[in-house]
Amino acid sequence: MPSKSSDEDLKLQLEKINKKLEEAVKFPQANPHYVVQVSSEGKILFANKASENSIFSKLDNLRDRNKIIDFLKTMKAALEGDGTPISKTLIFEGCVYNATFVPFSKENYVIIYGVDITESQKEIENLARFPEENPHSVIRVNDKGNVIFANAPAKKQILLELNSGVGQKVPEILQQTIDECFETGKYVDINHTLGERIYACTFVPIKEYSYVNIYGVDITEKIEAQNEAEKTNQELIQAEKMASLGVVISGIAHEIRNPLQVIMALSESIVDDDDLPRIQGDAHEIVEASKRISEIVNDLSTHARDARTTGNSSINLNDIADKSMEISKHTRNLSSIEIVKQYTNEAVVIGSSSELTQVITNFVNNAVDAMNDEGKLWLITKKSNDKCSISVKDNGSGMDEATQKKIFDPFFTTKEPGKGTGLGLHVVRKIIEKHDAELELESNLGEGTTFTIIFPTAKNNSN
Repeated sequence: MPSKSSDEDLKLQLEKINKKLEEAVKFPQANPHYVVQVSSEGKILFANKASENSIFSKLDNLRDRNKIIDFLKTMKAALEGDGTPISKTLIFEGCVYNATFVPFSKENYVIIYGVDITESQKEIENLARFPEENPHSVIRVNDKGNVIFANAPAKKQILLELNSGVGQKVPEILQQTIDECFETGKYVDINHTLGERIYACTFVPIKEYSYVNIYGVDITEKIEAQNEAEKTNQELIQAEKMASLGVVISGIAHEIRNPLQVIMALSESIVDDDDLPRIQGDAHEIVEASKRISEIVNDLSTHARDARTTGNSSINLNDIADKSMEISKHTRNLSSIEIVKQYTNEAVVIGSSSELTQVITNFVNNAVDAMNDEGKLWLITKKSNDKCSISVKDNGSGMDEATQKKIFDPFFTTKEPGKGTGLGLHVVRKIIEKHDAELELESNLGEGTTFTIIFPTAKNNSN
């Protein structure tokens, strides 16, 4: 007679087996994808809940009989095979399914596991169409230098200019960059001028598949617009130079008038004078007045020569500051301005001497105007690590935040009508940008203003 403990053990084993059977039965039902059991004759023996409203549970409702035949052929191939499941992509009524046919030959049925991949398939198709639909050039070149793909724009643009095509080798002009991509594994951006067009090309290496994708964008119009803008900026800078020269000439004409009047008056007195010592004294004053005129004319000649100079060279910022002061003294009253020069040695940068003189002269003139011809003006040059700077500082009226935001706008001026065009600081900013320099502005209303230009040093700028 079996013991009580044996009965309890048997009962526990039966409960475990029943639980496993329940789990096994529930598995197909719990599967979020389609699970269908189909006999070799095509009869549906089981369909889980997920497949109830799908085509997998209504195969006999398919309108396309060819698809039913194809479905049954796949089932037959699975049952007659070596037991290996067969995977196949099925398209039923606009939906795409990935179906796996698992054969049970002894039982004479197949279990089909289906997954709806319609959305994923659409994404794949979109990606596949992307290069062809791209309005810019897309070219794929293998590691042997052969073009293995090119979309329509590439065939009409880049490849046409290169006299190349799909299946042909790319010219050396592209092959060098392709080799560099394979060697470094990094993107390479480079502009190519082909015929009359300019293309910005990005080379993207796909090393695992041994090819490089080339994406080319026609930037001809963009480059032409940039060149036109640069030409306009240069004309604006030159116009401001000429306007500045006109102001200087006006100031110099006023300065020349005084010694000229001295020369004329003393010359007339000498004609009728018999006193030799007095004549000698008058002659000495005439010589001094002539020297003053000569200095003024030399300043004018230097400024005119600088205004015509546009090339870059190695320049000392201290010299720029001194030259700017020489120019400003012809257009501004500096007699009541205390000038403080705080210069450092070797403040050398690469740039245009005339343009930077134009910038600093503008700062100095604005500073003197802000102080109403009376105050303190600092000219400061500094050098630290790989930077050089020049500052113009005053203790004048200063600016509020609203004004600071507008002073570089074209035609904005705080001066009275007729005393400023509003282009000076706008041109200044253009010149500073052209020199790859940074401009800093510090100003407080009633306390003064400091303009600072920060340059890379001559060595770094040349690099």
